Amino acid sequence: MTTEVKVSFCSETRLLQTLSRIPSHRLGHFCGLLTSSLCSPCGAGAMRKRWRGAWLLLLALETFGFQEGDPEEPTGLECYQMGPSGGMNCTWPSRTGPEANTTYTLHYQSLKFKRNQTRSSQAPAGQSWVVIGRSSLTHNENYAVWVEAGDGTRVTPRLTLTPHEIVKPDPPVLSLVDVTPEVTVTWTNPHWPQHFSLDLACQLRYRVSGTPNWTRVHEEDVEPNSYEFSSLEPFTAYEVQARCIPEDRKGFWSEWSPSQTFQTPEAAPLGLVDVWRVTSPPESGEPSLLLLWKPLHSKAARGVIRSYSLAFRNGSDSPASLESPCCSVSLPSGTTRVWISANNPVGRTQPANLSLERQDLPAPAGLQVAAVQGQGLRVTWEPSTDPLEGEPTEYLVEWAEECSSSKAASLDWVRRPAGTHSALLTVPSAGPQGLQDHSISKEASVISWEAIPLAQRNGHITHYSLYLATPTGSPQTYQPIAATETSYNLSGLEPGTSYQLWMTGSTSAGEGNASSIHLFHTPDSRWEAVLASLLAVGFLLFVACVLGAVLHVQLLDLCQKVLPSWCWEKVPDATHSRITLYEMDRDPHSYRGPLVQDPDAEEPPITELDIAEPADHVNQGYSTLPQLESPVPAQPHGDDWTGSEPRREELGPSSPPREEAWGQQAPVTSGYEKHFMPTLEEVLGLA
Repeated sequence: MTTEVKVSFCSETRLLQTLSRIPSHRLGHFCGLLTSSLCSPCGAGAMRKRWRGAWLLLLALETFGFQEGDPEEPTGLECYQMGPSGGMNCTWPSRTGPEANTTYTLHYQSLKFKRNQTRSSQAPAGQSWVVIGRSSLTHNENYAVWVEAGDGTRVTPRLTLTPHEIVKPDPPVLSLVDVTPEVTVTWTNPHWPQHFSLDLACQLRYRVSGTPNWTRVHEEDVEPNSYEFSSLEPFTAYEVQARCIPEDRKGFWSEWSPSQTFQTPEAAPLGLVDVWRVTSPPESGEPSLLLLWKPLHSKAARGVIRSYSLAFRNGSDSPASLESPCCSVSLPSGTTRVWISANNPVGRTQPANLSLERQDLPAPAGLQVAAVQGQGLRVTWEPSTDPLEGEPTEYLVEWAEECSSSKAASLDWVRRPAGTHSALLTVPSAGPQGLQDHSISKEASVISWEAIPLAQRNGHITHYSLYLATPTGSPQTYQPIAATETSYNLSGLEPGTSYQLWMTGSTSAGEGNASSIHLFHTPDSRWEAVLASLLAVGFLLFVACVLGAVLHVQLLDLCQKVLPSWCWEKVPDATHSRITLYEMDRDPHSYRGPLVQDPDAEEPPITELDIAEPADHVNQGYSTLPQLESPVPAQPHGDDWTGSEPRREELGPSSPPREEAWGQQAPVTSGYEKHFMPTLEEVLGLA
């Protein structure tokens, strides 16, 4: 691609602005243009201006940096920004063999704003990719990126890039708007900012489900967020995918989206029904006439053929009509002409005409049959030698199994136009019909089908082949399946997955055409996981309840041995104290509870006590508890109190008696309260 740049040297500012708009990998072309302008003939004044422009160009190159490799050329190192606001993902070729676990380090150097500032990011051993967080990158900055191995050797050349020019969007999300009468597909990219400066340009591709080749849609035919298909085959399963790129085309294409599958609506059938007859010898006085016809090919049927309309004439009588399923019906032996059409929900074919008025036409001469390896049987003949007949308008080759009990059951035929003197009896022209699935678990299904119609077998069916594929995966083949089977058990399926299924039949000549594609979906296993979890939790709770009821005594003993006492001892209940009961009996109207104090009552005075032990007890220790109850020594005269003896004013007999403090009768103190009060040893710190 060549970019033509025209620069005016009328001002330095104009030149710098122009250079700033030129991509770095186009500066080489610009230098060539500037060199051409300097070397062209001109006057002295103009030459000085051109040299001035050259110096400005060198200054600009020094400012913006030189390009050390074209980013459009493959270097082994590829970096893209994950969306307009994501980080930068860089990948490179990894080493193999003994050096497979090499540790790589990616270096990225600023070339514009923070010139020559180099930062690094190390990948785990053996990993050949790394993601640079968006917070570590500067908008509109130019970077030189390269990769080095753990031994310091450079693995890739330097790659120069700008993050906002290497954006790779997420795949779009497809949806169907309508499938009648035309299929319309729309898509969105929920992770692309709606108010971003650049929109997305998208590509579409589609194919018939089960086929390998994709068809691309011309980009100029694609609307910004939708596309209407107008030339698809009726009643055909398709899958479509899309990918997007920033509209300036400076970034990367996204990955192809997951396939959106759909089936086109039915249309009126085309073509003519291929009809023939079999005349049986008389069994009860008159010969019988059996009319046979072949089902329409799927491309001609363009839908589900529901029935066939027949009209026939017996001699000079007026035509009679009837409706019949596929693919035979008995008619009166005197029938001279038959018309037949195929019907689907949309329309019917043009009637095919079979004349039975004359059945004594001369047969061709020199009939020969030869086997063709891998193709079938080659049948050749010579035209009739009867000079009165001339060249017929059509030949019909008819064959049946030699050992068949009924000629009609194994009869098949093929038509050849006038002038053709050979026919190749090929492999089956259709696959098994009426494919159905029946799920027996989330990972297994039973597939059933109907045998290939006799008219389309083209020989003896030796076996069937079954093909199974996901919308994005390659098909798996299950073969051989015996020709006598009409069902097959598929196992090893993925739960909650859509599958495409088709089958073929084979004769000694080879594999025939495939059946129509059958779509089915395996059950999701999430509800089973939830149910299993609920059952497991319920069972555990039940077991815990049973064990608790049976072993509760042992569990209590174990808790008392293992857990601290405060976890299992009973906490005193003040409401059942004897003092509380006494207060309630004494004055039930004014009693408000053991822990509730009358707000109008005055708080009792606080008496400070300083409890000390005699000196002889301190020196000699406490041998027995009765010593603690000995009388307190008298206080010595003077003010040299040492603190080992209690003051008389604090422990003297000036305090009122307990009966006076409590009234006429002291409260009842029970052993229940005393049990939980601290002992004398605990008060003195001896316990």
